[in-house]
Amino acid sequence: MSWRLATLFNGMAARLVYGVVALSLALGSCSPTPTPTPVAGPVSRVAVTPAFAPRVLAWAHAYLEELGPLPFDLEIVQAGVALEGLDQGEYVVAIGALVPQDGWFATPLARDPIAVVTGSGSGVSQVTRLALVDLLAGRIARWSEIGGDERAVQPVLPLPGDDLRQVLDGTLMLGKPFFSGARLIATPAQALELLNEDPAAFALLPLSSLPAGRIPLRLDGVLPEPGVGAPDSYALMAQIVAIAPSEPRGPVRDWLAWIQEAEGN
Repeated sequence: MSWRLATLFNGMAARLVYGVVALSLALGSCSPTPTPTPVAGPVSRVAVTPAFAPRVLAWAHAYLEELGPLPFDLEIVQAGVALEGLDQGEYVVAIGALVPQDGWFATPLARDPIAVVTGSGSGVSQVTRLALVDLLAGRIARWSEIGGDERAVQPVLPLPGDDLRQVLDGTLMLGKPFFSGARLIATPAQALELLNEDPAAFALLPLSSLPAGRIPLRLDGVLPEPGVGAPDSYALMAQIVAIAPSEPRGPVRDWLAWIQEAEGN
């Protein structure tokens, strides 16, 4: 018997047992028995980190179109809040570029390229990985140093503790400090606003968070590409995972399996 069928059967059995009990009481007393009002249980909550929320919300929308709305809540929260909420039982699952505690459940959902995006005044269309590290560290102060315009570079970074920032630290900086004069943002939308305001700014964002028509820089000559089959030669990728203290069940588990199938995992 499939999990879904078993759950449906168990729910039907519970309702049938309740009906038999109510009928027996009514026959024994020969008086009407009030029907108790069903009490809805708490709705499950799934935490999603801001950097990867656009990708997760796209999955939720695609699922809705195919199978209907999700029977649980998605909440966009910072990585630290998501991890603390999992620990305290407030969330059944957290999704992002997160690292689970020892012994926790974790399953990969997709890889998301991290795109290098600049304002309109950088004057560059590509960057090397080594130059990107120097830009993030503040060692390259003007775009003209890498063939761009004569403007002061303005890095835009996720908040400390953000899962996207941890990806940048672990794949690019490798312990080197970020530029102390960087502008800090909590969401990709905030980063894009700063890029529109400051022509010399740049940010690293999940490709899935970029609006249509926004062209990122080439990194070591390679453009990031979305979806299954993105080039393995692209140097900066984030692994989106679902984590929890224990393996989720029910609709949450079904949705995660649906995502993995949709992504070809």
